[in-house]
Amino acid sequence: MLASRNRLKATRDISRVFQRGRYGANGLVAVKAASNGRPDSRAVVVVSKKVSKRAVVRNRNRRRVSGVLESGWQTLGSGYDIVITVRGDLADLTASQVEQTVTRALQQAGLLKKV
Repeated sequence: MLASRNRLKATRDISRVFQRGRYGANGLVAVKAASNGRPDSRAVVVVSKKVSKRAVVRNRNRRRVSGVLESGWQTLGSGYDIVITVRGDLADLTASQVEQTVTRALQQAGLLKKV
């Protein structure tokens, strides 16, 4: 689970990211990010009922993507509000495939630090 200071919670902040953010997507995952003027980045994972009507499935998808995000948090640039949208069920993917999918979407949005 992400630290509390790294969670994007306010609806107005999420709406602002959707309106102004830059976009990156890879298959089942889409990323929107906007500068937040803070020293830390904040993120939220959104899984709609279009993915599944069952909350258990949506929550499992959310936890899998959040786990990838948390493990790679140090590689993200600072000062961004990030909304990750899961577009489909990730149940058939292995953990490494989920990680690759999320990482590629973050790269397309230009959020990963240059190493």
